[in-house]
Amino acid sequence: MQTFPIPANEAQRLARLHGLGILDTLPQKAFDDISALAQMICGTPVALITLIDQDRQWFKSRIGLEEQETPREVAFCSHAIMDPEQVMMVENLQLDPRFNSNPFVAGPAGARFYAGAPIVTHDGFALGTVCVIDLKARSLQPDQLGALRRLASLVTSLLEHESVRLEEARLQHEQLTAMAISGLDLQVYIDTQHVYQHVNDTFLAYWGCTREQIIGRSVAEHVGEEAFRTIIQPQLVRALAGEPGFYARKPDFPGRGPRHVEVALLPVRNPRGEITGAVMRAQDVHETRAREAQLQQTVALLEQKTLEQDRFIHVISHDLREPINTVNNFTSLLVADHVDELSPPAQRYLSFVRSGGQRMGFLLDDLLHFVRLGNHAVQLRPLEVSRLMHQLQDDLAPLLQRTGGHVECAPHAPVVADEPLLRIVLKNLTSNGLKFSRQGVPPVVRIAVEGDDSGHRIHVHDNGIGIAEEHQQDIFDMFKRLHTRKHFEGSGLGLSVCRRVAQLHGGSISVQSTLGEGSRFTLHLPAAPAAPQLA
Repeated sequence: MQTFPIPANEAQRLARLHGLGILDTLPQKAFDDISALAQMICGTPVALITLIDQDRQWFKSRIGLEEQETPREVAFCSHAIMDPEQVMMVENLQLDPRFNSNPFVAGPAGARFYAGAPIVTHDGFALGTVCVIDLKARSLQPDQLGALRRLASLVTSLLEHESVRLEEARLQHEQLTAMAISGLDLQVYIDTQHVYQHVNDTFLAYWGCTREQIIGRSVAEHVGEEAFRTIIQPQLVRALAGEPGFYARKPDFPGRGPRHVEVALLPVRNPRGEITGAVMRAQDVHETRAREAQLQQTVALLEQKTLEQDRFIHVISHDLREPINTVNNFTSLLVADHVDELSPPAQRYLSFVRSGGQRMGFLLDDLLHFVRLGNHAVQLRPLEVSRLMHQLQDDLAPLLQRTGGHVECAPHAPVVADEPLLRIVLKNLTSNGLKFSRQGVPPVVRIAVEGDDSGHRIHVHDNGIGIAEEHQQDIFDMFKRLHTRKHFEGSGLGLSVCRRVAQLHGGSISVQSTLGEGSRFTLHLPAAPAAPQLA
């Protein structure tokens, strides 16, 4: 077997081939269709589109052959490209001294026939062939040879069209890269040699320099060797290997002063998928860091306030409770043991003291209840409202006896709620329904439950005095009272507690009321409780 010949214009031919960017690309249907046509026209088991590189023969398309490429010295096509004007046909490879010892002829492959039409560019460079191979000696008819020549010409058109497309894609890529480095962030394009190739105006403003002072300069030279080696280089190398890199630093920018920045390094690829550099995007987060520091201080203050609140609750529940209990206990003893010894004015004054002490005790209980709700961990589980109401009968017994009222609650499907919190709501709403009754009308409170896919609604309906429409939005505010204590007792915190409980469940509470007829309060409990948003 003779060694492969080399065309006189080999250097230019290889430059033209490499410039097309077609080597080592993925299979394409258009080229495979041409191979299939060559096989059908010539009736051979093997049909190829070959490109002759410096040391190899690479197949853009192949039928009947497993290899993706072969060494150039065993390529029949290395001889075919020597005469770009002719289709080379070898009727019996065993009889040709150029090929009789070729491993594809003498070896198991057993090639006997070859015909190859050179793929020639418009400027005269033979890049490879459209060729067919058979396992038996034979020849082709003139019309078959002409068809091979036309197929080779079609491959040339496709290759040059693909080259134009790749060039357009390259230009588009450069335009997109230029667009990508515009904007408010500091953005630059760095090539594989760690040299700046593009910068945006924001980068120049921060660094207080011109494009001419940056473009073509290495990153290490610009930021300093130590900062480059210890911070930037590891992430830049990572990006140039195909993986995004991230880091944070605080440079002293000549145009802005010391600023915290968060930097992302993203690999940039050309249309063939090769990494050509990295885009560096630096976001100024100095104000964000300052706000974070301020937020941390605020959180620390809130934690301190929470500790103070806990101490305050302790003072209320212990230190304040004791004198209130003392006042209430001794006024009760005075009433029980000595009221007849007091003059009518003294009895009236004692009544004021006793009433005030009791109100103070009620207010203290409600206030502690309200404040402690914020520390309650909501634990949801299925609950039967009728069972809870039955358990509340003892708590409500004195009020039921005093008002002559009663409560109705038929069994219903379970609701999903926190039991202690739901008990508070039911007690407050039921108590209100019994207390705020019409004169001469025994109070009746009815509890009903409705449910659907969105959740459950617990209705507490009374036949009391009702609420004027203009006051219905205000009644859930803290210490909001629509009536004097002379007519109705209470602290003004009960409905605020109910609203807070609803919010802790991710739900809400609403009211419908007609003055002089009664009210209906509705606790809305979602099927999938959301995070609480406390007002």
